Amino acid sequence: MAATGLALALAPAAMSTGSAVVLADGVVPPAVRTAEYADTVHGGDAAELNRAARIAATTPKSAETGARIVVSGVAQVQAARHARPRPVELLESTSAGWRVLARKQTARTGVFRFEVGAGSQDRTRAFQIRSPRFDGLAAAHTGRLRVAVVRPPTTPAPTPTPAPTPVDVLTPLGLAGDWSYLFAAGGSRWNPCTPIRWAYNPQGGYAGSLAHVQEAFARIASRTGLTFEYVGETTHVHRTASIFPAHADIAVAWSDEAQVPDLLGGVVGIGGGSAQAAAGTDVAWKMVRGFVLLDRGHALRPGFDSSGSTTWGQVMMHETLHALGLGHANGAEQVMHGSASSLNHNLGAGDLTGMSRIGAGPGCL
Repeated sequence: MAATGLALALAPAAMSTGSAVVLADGVVPPAVRTAEYADTVHGGDAAELNRAARIAATTPKSAETGARIVVSGVAQVQAARHARPRPVELLESTSAGWRVLARKQTARTGVFRFEVGAGSQDRTRAFQIRSPRFDGLAAAHTGRLRVAVVRPPTTPAPTPTPAPTPVDVLTPLGLAGDWSYLFAAGGSRWNPCTPIRWAYNPQGGYAGSLAHVQEAFARIASRTGLTFEYVGETTHVHRTASIFPAHADIAVAWSDEAQVPDLLGGVVGIGGGSAQAAAGTDVAWKMVRGFVLLDRGHALRPGFDSSGSTTWGQVMMHETLHALGLGHANGAEQVMHGSASSLNHNLGAGDLTGMSRIGAGPGCL
């Protein structure tokens, strides 16, 4: 979750077009296929950077007088292990031309954030982010980022009414149909009539991370009806020469971009799995192996939360659901969106639909 690098990227090796299916990169039976997603993270509103746009930023459409305007985004940096922070500056359009408001450096991943006071007048302000030529990269700038500054409403406050009884259940956001299978061509899920065994490699994980992975599996179990069994530790790390544990079906591990180059930039995790053909059922593919790889190079908040900056808990949920057969959602409010952010801490309507389709409801395989 997501986050971000702020754009979804599929693993580049032997990828087929349109189906997010890649050939297995290890020794597997001939009828087995493997698929995986590399997912990104972003702590605020998603700003997407692709090869054509060297810098991207977002602002709110409006802000009240006296408030703070946040301008955040990402600038292109070198995709090497020793990428350096890049200088960026925030400018505002005035009658005399562009005026520099602030200068700073991005994070090594290219992410930046500025704050500026909205002021006390009703008006539309126009900002721009610029970055000079740096580290072999061409100079870049955004287009105009317009923010309407408005006065807060002055209508009288309504008569207070008794607060409703608090409830723990949040209304799922987004569209119920906003979900996909990991294997888009035909669908994919595990056999729900057999416990799914998982192992954990604690090397590189933060203190208490095992308990949070266990909580992610427990949350998924409560929504899907699937049964999970923790079978202990492993030394396996996906996309390395280590041996997949024979006693497990899913392996969860930590790594970084030095060990696994697919984790370069804003990629915060990789999840996926292998599947065998399952003719005559509701899906074309039966999942037989799964993997979750988390990038210890990102400083996310540990555990779970329902709001605020991105947590490891929501990333663990996202990558584990990939390993269980779900693909990406389009809406940023879904946990299965390709970029983890403050918008998708909680399971969305599409997430819940997808979990019901890969769970115990459809029956044994």
